[in-house]
Amino acid sequence: MIPLTLALSHPGEGISEPTNFMHLSQPREEIRNAEPGTRHAKRARSMPLRGGLAWLLFCFVLLLPSVGHANEERGDPAARLLPGDSASEHWEFTARFESGHLLFVEFLITNIGLGERNAAAAWYLVTPEGKTHRTSNGRRARHWTLASDGLRLEIGASVLDLHAPAYQLHLDKKSMRVSLRLRPDPVAAWSEQAVLSGYAIDLLAAAVPIEGTLWGKGMKTPLLVKGTVAVTHSWSNEAGSSLIRRRVEFFSLQEENPFYGVELTAPNGTQAQWVMARPSGGEKYDSRSVEWALDGRAKELRESGYEVPATVRMKNGELEGQARLAPVLLRADPFIDIPRPFRFVVSTALDLRPRRVWALAPYELSFSSTTQKQAVLHLQGTGVTAVTFLNPMPPQP
Repeated sequence: MIPLTLALSHPGEGISEPTNFMHLSQPREEIRNAEPGTRHAKRARSMPLRGGLAWLLFCFVLLLPSVGHANEERGDPAARLLPGDSASEHWEFTARFESGHLLFVEFLITNIGLGERNAAAAWYLVTPEGKTHRTSNGRRARHWTLASDGLRLEIGASVLDLHAPAYQLHLDKKSMRVSLRLRPDPVAAWSEQAVLSGYAIDLLAAAVPIEGTLWGKGMKTPLLVKGTVAVTHSWSNEAGSSLIRRRVEFFSLQEENPFYGVELTAPNGTQAQWVMARPSGGEKYDSRSVEWALDGRAKELRESGYEVPATVRMKNGELEGQARLAPVLLRADPFIDIPRPFRFVVSTALDLRPRRVWALAPYELSFSSTTQKQAVLHLQGTGVTAVTFLNPMPPQP
């Protein structure tokens, strides 16, 4: 879940020549006459979701958490097309490249909004100099394409292909162009027990190589890039503000030492955590019994109720470590682009006042080995921490 705003193309976002992306190798068998709860949808001509309707769709869908169903096959990246009136499904990508660029992407399908089976995609590209490029696509039901196996989404200029062996991400817009490939982990990871009641998430890739081309407005030519990416897949049948107030995620983004951690805080203050790691590429370490401590406050962000910690600490019998949030890369208010007459109405109707923050996160971790080869394994590097607020935190006593 990434609550990103829908940034439509603005006047003057021009480029001299369009980029022709390669055709995807997988068949594009579109599907028709969708029935609730199946992996089928109806195809129609591609028509964009325009103006205020587009903003409202994004506001209704991007702030929902992932509510799992026991009968769903875990680790399957394909679209589920859930039947609930408030159902939504999200694929999120957190990537860092050797060039210094960072990319945050989300694709989603939802029944929230005008009709069922709406879809959207949102992209944030952060340059090494700190400049941010953002863009989005939104389509109402019947005006976007889903493959019959649920593994390929085409939402206007945004394409996500989840076919094996390599996922593909493509975007071709006036303000941003992206063409990337990655191979997910051979086996996805997830907590065998619910991380928080009513919440589930699959980690499709903890830290795997990604490569391709990036271009943002102001760049002369597309840039060849290589880096590391983490991929999550989540799905939901309920509105999120009643389940989660804040979500903190840490990504090591190091292929040789993949690590993912998440801490969730419910509106009533209940907290839950989950970490997954493969130290030195070895066996998977998976635990919900990890104590998290969020210390201090990031200097760049002082908005009341949305304070971001300066340090995240994690500890249990086998693991101890910390990650510092510095520098802050991006702060997003998903409602900032909603026309003012609608902003208060949407926020009140959904009981949402969201924020989203990404920061680089230099970290140090120590694992107690269960083998005789090495008693303690020390890891260090620079990852990314993402902090999501669905509503502000209550004042501290």
